[in-house]
Amino acid sequence: MSLRSVNTARACGVGIALLSLFSGGAHAADLMTKAPPVPYTETDDFWTRPYLFGDLGRTQLKERGISLALTLGDEAVGNLSGGNRNTATQAGQLFFQAKFDMAKLAGIQGGTVGLTLVDRFGRNLNDEAGIPALQLTNEVFGRGSILRLTELYYSQKLFDDRLELKGGRLPVGSDFFFGLCEFINLTFCGGQPGNIQGGYIYNWPVSQWAGVVHYNFAKEWQLSVGVYDANPNYLTTSDSATYFLPGVPGSSPASGVLVPVEVVWAPSGPLNGTWRFGGWYDSASTIDGGLPGIIAISPGTGGVSDQNLGDSRGRYGVYESILQRLTVEGPKAQGWYTFLNTTVADHRTSYQDYQIAFGLRHTGTFASRPEDEVGFAVGTTHVNTRQGVRRHSRVAWRRPPRVARRGGRPDGRQRRRQVDSRQDHCRQLPAKSRRDPL
Repeated sequence: MSLRSVNTARACGVGIALLSLFSGGAHAADLMTKAPPVPYTETDDFWTRPYLFGDLGRTQLKERGISLALTLGDEAVGNLSGGNRNTATQAGQLFFQAKFDMAKLAGIQGGTVGLTLVDRFGRNLNDEAGIPALQLTNEVFGRGSILRLTELYYSQKLFDDRLELKGGRLPVGSDFFFGLCEFINLTFCGGQPGNIQGGYIYNWPVSQWAGVVHYNFAKEWQLSVGVYDANPNYLTTSDSATYFLPGVPGSSPASGVLVPVEVVWAPSGPLNGTWRFGGWYDSASTIDGGLPGIIAISPGTGGVSDQNLGDSRGRYGVYESILQRLTVEGPKAQGWYTFLNTTVADHRTSYQDYQIAFGLRHTGTFASRPEDEVGFAVGTTHVNTRQGVRRHSRVAWRRPPRVARRGGRPDGRQRRRQVDSRQDHCRQLPAKSRRDPL
């Protein structure tokens, strides 16, 4: 088994986010690791106000039950060595969010209507530089440079908010999996099951028609169950009737349902955290249309007939995600934090069958910069050892395309494991260039 370090293709990146140009909305943040933004007041000037363009009446709208957000994020990355060539690229996304409090607007206590539109742009450094990486170097790239309908849902909370019923167009990662995204490499960002099973588990900005139930069955404990329409046509970048409105995909022989189940323990107090344990089952065909190297027919030899892999249905996996504050070193977010993510996918049907990521982060390392963060993370992504077309195999794989000339294997075979490491210094910029969520 060979081991590949990310140092083979060294990449440096800078992410710039102009969050909440009109307002703010957090995306899947499990644990606050930054100090909350300063509330808007009429006396705030350009250098201290939390919104780039000022209030613009948003405070009055929120009091009436309407919250609006427009967020721009951009990641610039460069390849210094390895791959086919040294180059730099950038990728980003602009997304609009709106939430409507139905208690204020229509007298429906606990009701919320949510809408999110996402427009991505830019280029993938792995492609531009010929880096043979299993995970994206700039995580924000992907799923087409188009305007997608990412969320359109109705949520209803009942029984003193212990039960939440939610339905509509939803990304799986908005209600399940690990949600923190502090590092620019995809290994350490977003829903890990979707990172290695992106052919049928669709992370942001792709969404599916779904129904989700969250039940707080005890203090600090929550059980969540979801049912998602599993259809590869959601990945389209050419049919606006699917990726935008009305958002209904055409039928597919690979269709089925994806059912994630998750238990969350969220200890409160100074050392707060989020501990997630879950799994999923997908009833769709093992031909998922988006998995690298997959083929539909396993050729038969020696009198054995060809095998149609589309006749095999059902795939599954388990995961854990721990995000925990370790120390309290100040009145706000100063202190040490850690995370550990592990996902193991069905070995029978998976090209990448497990991923592990671990990281540490410290806020307030420098006394003069109490909100700055310094972090380190290391992770590994494993390629299924059942690679190669085999007789009698329920899954067969084509050899992936030839890897890069520099940093790759001379025989053109894909490496079976990739190890990534990242060091990060997040300098919290002045309010005019950093817009934190409300």
